[in-house]
Amino acid sequence: MKGFVLLLGCIFGFMYVSAQTIFRDLTFEEALNQAGVEGKCVLVDCYTSWCGPCKMMAEKILPLQEVGEYINGKFICVKFDMEKSEGLNIQQRYKVSSYPTFLILTSDGGVKARIVGAALDGKEFIKKIDASFTDNSVVNFEGEYLAGNRKMDFLLKYIKVLMDSGNAGKARDIALDVMTSLEDWQKCMEPYWFIYEDYQLSPVGSGNLTYFLKHVEQFRQGVGVEKVDKKLGSLFALPLESILRGANKNITLKEVDKLKSTLDTYNLTGQDYLYGYVDLIKGIMTGDTGMALKAYKRAFPFVPDEKIASLYFMPIMYFKEKWTGEQKKELIVLTDQLIQQVKMWELKASLSEMKADVLMK
Repeated sequence: MKGFVLLLGCIFGFMYVSAQTIFRDLTFEEALNQAGVEGKCVLVDCYTSWCGPCKMMAEKILPLQEVGEYINGKFICVKFDMEKSEGLNIQQRYKVSSYPTFLILTSDGGVKARIVGAALDGKEFIKKIDASFTDNSVVNFEGEYLAGNRKMDFLLKYIKVLMDSGNAGKARDIALDVMTSLEDWQKCMEPYWFIYEDYQLSPVGSGNLTYFLKHVEQFRQGVGVEKVDKKLGSLFALPLESILRGANKNITLKEVDKLKSTLDTYNLTGQDYLYGYVDLIKGIMTGDTGMALKAYKRAFPFVPDEKIASLYFMPIMYFKEKWTGEQKKELIVLTDQLIQQVKMWELKASLSEMKADVLMK
């Protein structure tokens, strides 16, 4: 009987392992050689030890049965820490700069596809991999581009495919060619909006962003107020959030007021949280807990999880000994609201812990 139970354990253990994504203990060159022997591509999981989304993929997505069954039959799978030993060479060779990145390589080391970022579930990850084997793969687009295709629809799709594959540098080059070829009235229209919207294609200080800021009203007419104001809001959020994180310790109240005055001139819709940021900064700088509390209520119910995670805690800790009992009660109510609102379970736990350790004492 004991032998039968042991046998069942082995069988079920094998079934579980075979259902997962199987990463082989091979060097990079061995993986390429094995891919040639088996007639497969290589899937390289490029991760770092500090990358949260990498850990999520490793713990939640890659072990899924549907993912394992799909990947194991198509790829030789290997994983490398991009900051150690052989991973350093892969990082430099393939210019990996975002994590996680999944490289899909041919047996000669050529890039068939580059999947950047984590997936929310197994189906999304499989869909991203599937795209590398369709007519929309980077390889197919690159071949057509080299053959001389310069039709506008094709170029816009190519830019998006390059961005999806993590090749922002080449995407920027083609986007620059596209924008240079347009008349001014065309630049403010919907088909080209994604170029301005993406911070990698139009970084701060770029010609694209300068043009956008000079023609806001034309963009509102051509693209729509909601999209344009959301983009403007994100541009104002950058310096304000930087101040809240403590990156600009020499900022003065006069400079904060000037930033607020500039914000006023754009008359943004749906971006009221920015004024919450401004008031929170001023509350911290002046030691005004009442202003800070009002700012908390104005800002944090309307920002995404990642901003709550990076901005919510520090000011509360800064005023830890200054909050009144009544202010703490109001912060507890707000914190409970956010615990219900956020989706990241780690953030829910951190908010609950702070409430218990700081606000309820």
